[in-house]
Amino acid sequence: MASLLSPSALGAILRSYGAVGLSRRALHEFRRTLGSYRRAPKHPVRPDEAGRDRSAFRVDAAAVRVATDLDAAVARAERVVAGEYQAFRHGWLHLPEGDQWHRHPHTGAVRIPDRDWWRRNLLDPAFGDIKDLWEPARFGWVYDLLRGYAVTGDPRFRSAFVGRVTDWWASNPPFSGPHWACGQETAIRAIALLYAEANFDLEQGERQLVLRILGASGERIRDAIGYALSQRNNHGLSESAGLVAIGDRLSGLHPAADRWYSTGRRLVTRLVREQFAEDGWYCQHSFVYLRLAVDQCVIASRVFRSRGDDLDETVSARLRSAQDLLMAVLDPETGVVPNYGPSDGAFVHPITLGAYRDFRPTVTALAAVVEAPLPEEVAPDREVLAWLGRTVPGTVKLDRRPRIIVGSSGWASARLGNVAVFLRAGRYRFRPGHFDPLQLDVRIGSSEVLTDPGTYRYGGAPPWRNRLVGSELHNGPTLLDKPSVAKGPRFLWLQWPAADIVSVSENETTCSIVAVTEDGLEREVRVSHESVEVRDRSRHGAGIRVNWLLHPEADARWISASDGRWTIADDASGSGWFSPAYGVRVPSRYFVSERRDGGPLVLRVHGEGVSE
Repeated sequence: MASLLSPSALGAILRSYGAVGLSRRALHEFRRTLGSYRRAPKHPVRPDEAGRDRSAFRVDAAAVRVATDLDAAVARAERVVAGEYQAFRHGWLHLPEGDQWHRHPHTGAVRIPDRDWWRRNLLDPAFGDIKDLWEPARFGWVYDLLRGYAVTGDPRFRSAFVGRVTDWWASNPPFSGPHWACGQETAIRAIALLYAEANFDLEQGERQLVLRILGASGERIRDAIGYALSQRNNHGLSESAGLVAIGDRLSGLHPAADRWYSTGRRLVTRLVREQFAEDGWYCQHSFVYLRLAVDQCVIASRVFRSRGDDLDETVSARLRSAQDLLMAVLDPETGVVPNYGPSDGAFVHPITLGAYRDFRPTVTALAAVVEAPLPEEVAPDREVLAWLGRTVPGTVKLDRRPRIIVGSSGWASARLGNVAVFLRAGRYRFRPGHFDPLQLDVRIGSSEVLTDPGTYRYGGAPPWRNRLVGSELHNGPTLLDKPSVAKGPRFLWLQWPAADIVSVSENETTCSIVAVTEDGLEREVRVSHESVEVRDRSRHGAGIRVNWLLHPEADARWISASDGRWTIADDASGSGWFSPAYGVRVPSRYFVSERRDGGPLVLRVHGEGVSE
């Protein structure tokens, strides 16, 4: 690890947080040291006689019944009643109760619940990944109960919600323990509670319990939102949307609610302008994090519209660009986008039965919120529209001509016939999540062939603590005799990669993209109707290497290369693993290709025989 006091490291830290961010972080650490954060809610929440009729989160149950898969909806709700929840939209686990809310589901280690939230050590590898503990407390399972209740009216689903939330509240007094340690987690949980309070037929005492939790959540978020803003990422946007939603619901019931709403609205507008580039690229260089940010904007828009307002037009313009970006890389048949960039497994607005990697619900919500048509080849998610009470303003025909789309943030998408590629070659305004210059993803038909490894885990014991981040594990060329990166603590890179797309061309039979890193590594990608050819070389004659990760379901016979060998997944190096969801890693194979004379290294992906 490079010294944090070196000029390059200090420069990277300043770029990561900015002067304002560093001052916010310093204030956060000062308040932590003094113990000056709030230890308990300051104001009670007044009883609300109007109940759910005043909520922005009312959903038309009849519309949901028509739009959803009834059998699947009931089956998921029944699993929650039986004491399960789906973690990271992947595997089903036991839903905690009592002191289990503080026990790690995999290691069995316990977090002491009666300690001030800011005194938590969240990164202790002996405890395990804190995200595993937080996941059930995001209350994603509440949406399953709501969906089941909407389609059946079965009171068991309402009772299961009341019982679990009562148990959680009793086990997690406000501002103490791990479940109050993160304002973003608090905000995500609050949105689920707002949906529940608006759509279950709660008794007065049950509703008041939910409102008490919301009041404590609003105070917790507002008291420490400076830390979230210092991160310059999804944390600030999530907490701002949470203030919007909680402030709106508790207006007239909590003395600070109107200030929360106005603060949240101002911050949502500012943060979308800062964090979304004009070409739709999101500041965390990840499609999953882009989805998380979009979800928070959709939630905020829901509240704004209930007040006769909506998103600022400049915000809508950025979100339309994000919609265009997703449509440039999305497979219309499956909704899958490249597995690109860091991912924390977020699925924070699960108003769909769609799979984790299916982004059609996201583009449906975006199309409805910013009033943009969808390509006719992309089926809108009817359930999303039912939950939102919105429609998509028509469809447009997808342009099937040979095309390359290049974003000013440093990405390119090329589609020709049956082939689609995504290339990342950019310079960074926000800190990187992965060190992956010239990363290339290739899809033929609906089959992923060459892919980004994903994340697997951020925390936990070595060697898998955020292991899949380095350039040697991505599908980009690296120099043989030069370290690829200087890694700092946690999510901090002390050096940032830089690459540029230097030329693009296209005709009726081929597309071509050329990109170069600041170290002189050049990649040329040629796309035809049934194949992709990649040529990598060093412009300075230095030795180069590429590790190509094959998707686990792809066939190695689809690949041919001038130099190299196939290798299986390896724990020691981290190579050869694919993570389709948080906490999940699947072994695959990777092709190692290197030359001491600087290349060129040539690899071809053949489309013949690849199923569509």
